[in-house]
Amino acid sequence: MLRDLLENGSVIDIFATFIALALIAASLLCLIFIIVGGISFILSAGNEEKIKKAMHTIRFAIIGLFVTFIAFFAVSWIARLLDIPFQLNFSTIIQLMQEIFTSLSSS
Repeated sequence: MLRDLLENGSVIDIFATFIALALIAASLLCLIFIIVGGISFILSAGNEEKIKKAMHTIRFAIIGLFVTFIAFFAVSWIARLLDIPFQLNFSTIIQLMQEIFTSLSSS
């Protein structure tokens, strides 16, 4: 899909794919930081400073994910407002994730 997109895709399709990849990366990073914050919370052993740091890590990861989704919806809304044929849906994101994981597992 990515190779075909780069060879035959329009600028709008490439931009939509870039946004989908950014959304995937932000979601994975949010998941990683929530796990790291949870492990830090568990290993804090009652230390108030470590608990506060772990809670901030989890909180900022969730806020970052919300900001990412708000930015995605803002771009979609502006594209509809300006009649730009910006087509990005959940199935496109799933296809990209499957292609990425397939290429990683075959390496």
